[in-house]
Amino acid sequence: MLISIASVKGSPGVTSTALALAAMWPRPAVLLEADPSGGDLAYRCKAAHGGPVAANKGLLQLAAAVRGGLPGAGVVVDEAQLLACGVSLVQGVTRAGQARAFSALWPTIATACVDAEVDVIADLGRLDRASAVMPLAEHSTHLLTVAAATLESVMHLREDVQDLMGALAQVAAIPVCPVLVGPDARASRDRADLDQVLDDAGMAVWPTASVPFDPKALARLEQGESPSGRLGRTLLLRGAKALAASLGMVEVVPA
Repeated sequence: MLISIASVKGSPGVTSTALALAAMWPRPAVLLEADPSGGDLAYRCKAAHGGPVAANKGLLQLAAAVRGGLPGAGVVVDEAQLLACGVSLVQGVTRAGQARAFSALWPTIATACVDAEVDVIADLGRLDRASAVMPLAEHSTHLLTVAAATLESVMHLREDVQDLMGALAQVAAIPVCPVLVGPDARASRDRADLDQVLDDAGMAVWPTASVPFDPKALARLEQGESPSGRLGRTLLLRGAKALAASLGMVEVVPA
């Protein structure tokens, strides 16, 4: 299973949402930083051994491994490193020029993710129909489009998702799930408002999900705290679990 997460124009929160979702995913999974502009989790998170994430594994090495064709179902896992928080990470490139060097390999990388022996959660960064990482979106089980809970971000999401759905429809019917990042206190109202906006535009997307804006919990996760303890009861991680549930992955038991 490949779950892709992307942002609309100027919206923050994609990488944080991807990290939280990977931390609460109920099956073995790898978080792939596929943003062509560069990833930053290697700088934000600790490796399981307590030190920095090693530079000799990651997306660059994955691209090299698939250059001659698909070497096997374990190729994605082989390039993953365990973070202190328990998430397995395939770290991204550090600058855009590195991604341009293997732009023709994205379809093969997408196939490797689909064929992987674990689920793959891919952070695509800012996505439009011209993005090099569109093959990942086209091979996804679900495409999650993240926006901030603001009027301008919601309007960009409506325009961008409509364009993306038009591009994806030429390849496959990929379910698109809008995700709002914002205050938990008004999440229900914000979801209903966005659902109405997208319905009025005639867009057949999944019901809007939400992930609370919770920077303190995010910092604890990045510093290596396990989500299986008290951290798992924070708004951020509970929101990530609910997001997984909205994709049919887990059952959320009311607190």
